Amino acid sequence: MNAQALRGGLALLMSVALLIGAVYALNLGRIVPIEGAQMLTSGQLCAQAACSETRPVALPYFSPRAFDDALETLHFVFDVPLEAAPETLFALYLPKFSDNLDIWVNGTQVRQNTLPRRLWNTPLLVSVPSTLLQAGDNQVALTLYGPKAEAVDLRPLFLGPQTVLKPHYNARWFAGPGLARFAFGLMLLLSGALLLIWQSRRAELGYLWLGLSCLAAVTFLIHYAFGLSFGSYRIWTTTWALSASLYVLLVLKFISSFLGQPPSLAERVHFVVLVGGVIVILLSPPGFSFALVASVNVLTVFPAVAVLGVLWRNRAALNWFDFSVLALCLAPSVALGCFEVWMMGVNTPSRSLHLFHIMPIIMAFACLWLIVSQLVASLRGLEAVTAEQSDQIAAKSRELEDSFARLAEVEKRQAISRERDRIMLDLHDGIGGHLVSTLAYIRNNDLQDETLVRALEDALRDLALMLDSMETTDSLTTLLGMLRTRLEGLLAEHGLEFDWQIHGEPDLPVKGPSQNLHVARIVQEAITNVIKHAGADTITVYADEARIEISDNGSGFDRMEQASVGQIGHGLLGMKRRAQAIGAELELESDGAGTRVRLQFVDGAQRAAE
Repeated sequence: MNAQALRGGLALLMSVALLIGAVYALNLGRIVPIEGAQMLTSGQLCAQAACSETRPVALPYFSPRAFDDALETLHFVFDVPLEAAPETLFALYLPKFSDNLDIWVNGTQVRQNTLPRRLWNTPLLVSVPSTLLQAGDNQVALTLYGPKAEAVDLRPLFLGPQTVLKPHYNARWFAGPGLARFAFGLMLLLSGALLLIWQSRRAELGYLWLGLSCLAAVTFLIHYAFGLSFGSYRIWTTTWALSASLYVLLVLKFISSFLGQPPSLAERVHFVVLVGGVIVILLSPPGFSFALVASVNVLTVFPAVAVLGVLWRNRAALNWFDFSVLALCLAPSVALGCFEVWMMGVNTPSRSLHLFHIMPIIMAFACLWLIVSQLVASLRGLEAVTAEQSDQIAAKSRELEDSFARLAEVEKRQAISRERDRIMLDLHDGIGGHLVSTLAYIRNNDLQDETLVRALEDALRDLALMLDSMETTDSLTTLLGMLRTRLEGLLAEHGLEFDWQIHGEPDLPVKGPSQNLHVARIVQEAITNVIKHAGADTITVYADEARIEISDNGSGFDRMEQASVGQIGHGLLGMKRRAQAIGAELELESDGAGTRVRLQFVDGAQRAAE
C-alpha cells in the first residue's frame, strides 16, 4: 500500500471518529427544563407498591444489571406542589424510560402498561384531567417494568399544561419512533422490490444481499419503531439484537458484490463470529443473553469499519461522485452504529436518544444511489451501443441502397445490351444481308454499274461503322482500330498509306455508343475528304487522352477562299455539329503541306495538363 492510499484510509477512519465525537458532543435529544412545566428530577423509590418503605432517588435512575431474564418492577413516588388547581388540561411527559409503566395521579390510575411492550425508544405523553389535580401537594406514582438483564431506566419527567408539553413530545417522537417507522416501511418496501428484481436477475447477487439486508433492518427496527417483542426473552433478544450484526454483514457483502470483489476476510470472520455468537447465546442461561448479544455487537464494529476499508481499496472501480456519496453515507452510518453500541453497552449512558434507526435510511440512500448510478451508466452505454448500431445500420442501409442501385444499373445495362445485340443482329442479318445480296447480284450478273457498287459498299461500311460503335461501348481506341480495318481496302484502292499513332485512350466528356459513333463519323468524314480532295499519299491518325487528329500530306486548300465562294460543304458542317454534340472542339488547319482536322476534348486536355 502506498503512502497516499494509507493517508486516505486513515483520513476515512478519522472522519468516523470525528463523527462519533460530534454525535456525542451534540447530545441530541438531551433533556432540559421546559418553560411552563415542572421538571421532576427527584422522588422516592419504594420497595413495594404500598410504599411502606422508601428511599430518596434522583433522576436519571438506572437499576443495576443482573444475569437474570426475570422482569424487574420498581415503584416511584413524586410530590408535585401546585399553587392553584389547573383550569386547563395537564399532561405527564416522559422523554425516556424503559421498558413499560403504570401511572397514578393522586391515587387515580391514568395509564396501564400493555405487556410485552418495550418502550425504551418511545416518549410518552399522558393526559391528566384537571379534576385530578389540586392546589397544594399532588402525588404522581409510577410503577416501572423492565428486564433485570438490561437495567430499568427512568429519566426526568415533566408535569404541565398539555399544550406546552405536546410540541416537545412530538419532536422527540418524530426523532425516535417516527423516523424508525419510516425506516421500517422503507426497508419493508425495498426488501420486497429488491428480492423481486433478484428473482428476474439471479446472476446479480448484489440485489439479493441488499434485499436481505433490508429484511434484517426490518427485524431490528421493530424495537425502535413499535416497542414490540415476540416469544421468550432469550429468543427475541438474540433475534432483534443480532439482526443488526447480520445487517452489517449483508451490507458488506453487497458492497463487495457491487465492486466485483470476492468475499473478504472481514466477511468470513464476521460470519463466524455471528454464527458462533448465536450458538453460545442459545446454549447459555437465559440471563446471559443480553450481555452476550452486547459482546457480539461490539465485535460488529470491526466489520463495519471493514466496509470502509473495502470501499477505499476499490475506489478506482467507482467514479469520484459515486465514491463520494458512498463514503459520505458509510462514515456517518458506522458512527451511528458505534454510538448505539455504546448506548446499549454502558449501564448508565449519559445520552438519552437512540439514533441507530437513522442508519438504515442513510445506507438505503447510498445503496440505491449506487444502483441508480449503475443503471444510468448502463443506459448510457446502451444508448451509445444503440447509436453505434444505428450508425452501422444506416451505413449498411446505404451500402444496400448502393448495391441495389448498382444491381439495377447492371440489370439496366444487361437489358440495354440484350436490346443492342438484338438491334445489331437485326441490322446485320436484315439490312446488311440485303446490301450484301444486292452487291453480289450486281457482280455475279456483270452489270458494270460502278456508281451503284460504290454506293452499296459505302452503305455496308456505314452499317459496319454503326455496328462497331454499338459493339465497343467502352473503348474508343478499339472503335478507331476497327474503323481502320474497315477502311484499309478503300485506302489501298486509292494508293494511300495509313500512319496509325495511338498514344492513349481519348477521354470523352460523356461516354457511350452515340458519342463513339459521333467520333467515328468525324474521323470517317475527314478520311473521306482526304481520299476525295487532298491528292495525298499518306493519312496520319493521331490519338491521346486529349485529342484525335487526322492529317495528310496533300495539297491543302484555302478556307477563306472556299468560304467566299460558298464551297464549304455539308460534311464539314456535320463534323462541327457532331463535335458540339459530344462537348468537343473541332479545329481545321490547311496549308501547302496538307490539312489537319483536330478534335479537342476540353476535360481531357485539362487532365493531361495537370
